Amino acid sequence: MKKLMILMAACCLVFASCNKKAKEDPVLTPEQQEMAEKQKQYMKDREDWINWENQTDERKAELLNKSKTAYEKKKAAQEEREARKAKFEEALANWENLSLDERRAAFELLYPSKPENKSSDVGDETFDKDKK
Repeated sequence: MKKLMILMAACCLVFASCNKKAKEDPVLTPEQQEMAEKQKQYMKDREDWINWENQTDERKAELLNKSKTAYEKKKAAQEEREARKAKFEEALANWENLSLDERRAAFELLYPSKPENKSSDVGDETFDKDKK
């Protein structure tokens, strides 16, 4: 009985090893390749930021300029969201006098279903109804 169990276990191992398919490298679309490159660059920049003392003055200046640019983009996006929110508040104050389409348009200010000119560098925290 022990020999039979050992033989069955060996057969299972052989079948399991023969059944595996060769791993194929996933084919990335150009957008995915671009995103992977951006991610690699971000990780390199982050590592260089952490190892600040070991960087040249040129690299330090480059890192600081990238950080400043990213901050300015985030600030602009935040100001845009605040402006849309202010317009929504105006519409909300006059809610009873608005038609249904105008009410919907007011909510589109807060939660645009089709974002315009969105950059992958800027984090947008809006809720996209189409993706739900």
